[in-house]
Amino acid sequence: MTASPSFADLLRRHRHAARLTLEQLAEASGVSARTLSDMERGRSKGPQHRTVTALADALDLDEAARKELVETAREGRLRDHWWRPAGLCELPSPVDDFTGRSAELAWTDDLLHASPAGTGLITGPAGLGKTTLAVRAAHALRANFPDGTYFIDLFGISPQPLAADEALARLLRALGVAEQRIPHDVSGRASTYRSLLRDRRVLVVLDNAASEGQVRPLLPGDGAGRALLTTGDTTVVLWLVSTAWTRPGTCKRVQTALPSGAISSGGLDSASVLGPAIRTASTSR
Repeated sequence: MTASPSFADLLRRHRHAARLTLEQLAEASGVSARTLSDMERGRSKGPQHRTVTALADALDLDEAARKELVETAREGRLRDHWWRPAGLCELPSPVDDFTGRSAELAWTDDLLHASPAGTGLITGPAGLGKTTLAVRAAHALRANFPDGTYFIDLFGISPQPLAADEALARLLRALGVAEQRIPHDVSGRASTYRSLLRDRRVLVVLDNAASEGQVRPLLPGDGAGRALLTTGDTTVVLWLVSTAWTRPGTCKRVQTALPSGAISSGGLDSASVLGPAIRTASTSR
């Protein structure tokens, strides 16, 4: 009995039949060439329905071929759902009335293409919508991270912020690590977490960070994974943009992606130590 073709096989076959390069299909579908490459290599076995329909439209598939592609992706998502425990570190739904902020989302391309690794930083005083903006950005980027988008609240402004070891345990469970295989210490958990993100195109939203010590183990290492961090703590901001974190590499590039006062009608607190901004920090060996 012949095995059914995988989503990667189908996508590659249809693209070749249409005589399109990855770049041409990316332009036609709105899905990045890197994401398409990951799909064709089998790193994403079940892309989201809207991504698949965009590809089917760009490839001009007939009804039968479209149905096969959609159903194969759906089966892949179901398998991935079984592998990834439901409800763990799920990305919240975006706010419906999020309008007039296209400029604030323009920086997401820097995070997507930061090389070899990148961390996006949204900073400013409480109450200005950092979490809303981060969630919206994560949804905008979701199609480019076929291995998953995750969200974790670090409770930075609460009396008891989430401890780094517990945050890592939650993320590891969401990434499919069995409870008995989660290391007991922070360094072991951080090492396992970074090794998983090294080969997975994953975006992790680290919301409401409290301190450098909490954040340091949660940032991805060199590789495909990316992080998006929100914080109102200036010490976290200073540390992230001016020092190296615990792993081989240093902060080699910091880009201001938003002008001062752009996030709300009243602007962010212009007296903030680094100024109101969203920044992308890249690291290298």
